[in-house]
Amino acid sequence: MPPRKFKPWLRVAAAAALLTALLAAGALGWRCRAPTTLIVVRHADREGTGDALTAAGAARALDLARLATKLAPAAIYHSDTQRARDTAAPLARALGLEPMERAARDVEGLVGEVLRRYRGQRVVIVGHGNTVPQMIVAAGGPSLPDIAHDEFDDLFVLSVCACWPRRAELVHLQYGAASP
Repeated sequence: MPPRKFKPWLRVAAAAALLTALLAAGALGWRCRAPTTLIVVRHADREGTGDALTAAGAARALDLARLATKLAPAAIYHSDTQRARDTAAPLARALGLEPMERAARDVEGLVGEVLRRYRGQRVVIVGHGNTVPQMIVAAGGPSLPDIAHDEFDDLFVLSVCACWPRRAELVHLQYGAASP
């Protein structure tokens, strides 16, 4: 009797069944390694479209430092604006870290770098009203509207699992004095 030949579609079906079983097993109990935690905030209070922090903004930056030092982040990132630098500065001083500056427009590059370099660690990122929601989406979180121009007290904690497909859990908190 001649050897049996398997049809090509049968090989594809067998591979699909194996992949489905592996994914199902992952969903039923395989755990991701320690998640990477992104603590994402908009820069602190500023007046209108100015780049300098107000007195309330300087106080909020200190509030961020008091809060985030307890989280012991491995790194601090901020955008290339003075208001973002000034928001991150008290935290960087408190932790003895050199904050890393990235272009505000390079959201995908920033998030990719953080997830690669700091896998399983905590990182604080100071962004902007429009880039904070973009960062959350780029890391696998939900889509959110831009932050209102007079809102400065939002703090987002995004726990990102490096498994496939990437999963992220978001907690939306507030810190410092309430925004108007």
